[in-house]
Amino acid sequence: MENLQIGLNIIFPIFFVIFVGYFLKTKKILDENFISKSTTLVFYVALPAKLFFDIKNSKVNSLDIKYVLYLLLGTLLIFGLSWISGYFFIKDKKKLSAFVHCSYRSNFVYIGIPILDLIFSEPAMDSILIVIIFGLTLYNMLAIILLTYYGDKKLSITDFFIKVIKNPMIIAIALGLCVKFLNIPIYSGIESGASIIAKLCTPLSLILIGGSLNFNGTFSDVMIICVDTLIKDVIGAAILVPIGFLIGFTNSQLVVAYIFFGTPCALNCFIMGKQMGSDANLTSQIITASFVFSIVSYAVGIAILKYYSII
Repeated sequence: MENLQIGLNIIFPIFFVIFVGYFLKTKKILDENFISKSTTLVFYVALPAKLFFDIKNSKVNSLDIKYVLYLLLGTLLIFGLSWISGYFFIKDKKKLSAFVHCSYRSNFVYIGIPILDLIFSEPAMDSILIVIIFGLTLYNMLAIILLTYYGDKKLSITDFFIKVIKNPMIIAIALGLCVKFLNIPIYSGIESGASIIAKLCTPLSLILIGGSLNFNGTFSDVMIICVDTLIKDVIGAAILVPIGFLIGFTNSQLVVAYIFFGTPCALNCFIMGKQMGSDANLTSQIITASFVFSIVSYAVGIAILKYYSII
């Protein structure tokens, strides 16, 4: 019970801010234009600034290839099993693509990293970098394959690589690594100013997530929503984190893996799915259910990690 209380204490501030965002939307303080413009601000300015200086000032020691393969193969396992199982039970192709897309793609950057900041006094940048560079890139690759196969809008290989190269997170990571390993000096005034901008990232992104939640759906596909929520919030992490423990990964690697596999599905599922012909309404319902249920799943998951002294 004590460990469960610790888990609740860790995740409560995150979800408190999220539901503040939702409350502000219901009171018309936040509107779609504000959410759209602020999302652009976070994605192109605040988040890259945070990543850049986190990397520049971090103690990045090495690239653990075994850990990279573990995360990538784990993601592929969830993706493959979800697609195979959904194929036999979901006849509507747009609903099937939404189901598979939401089953593996987590909101690691906007939810996972803030939770890791609360768990660790110092971010586990080696593991976080592996997730961002390799894990999130795989997310996009799988999404393009899935949504192109079932959707209305086709995307060429060239377009895909251009999207990856132009991603502000990838650019920020590359610049941060260059500055760190080449020991390029940065004027302290610029760094102090940029760090103020970077502080916008976590609170603003959480408020925007709250403002983007949608509880007004009909929930006509209750079984699909419930199964997908369990896969995303519970089943993936419940299978893959014990495997990581048996492989012998460090405690910090296991915690990052848990957050990576157990974080609720990303809002990008809705944005990208809508653009490429997936079922946007079902995706929105799954995202909302996943976020709400993760309040419980996070508390229990963190409590279990605490019980086994991994946290």
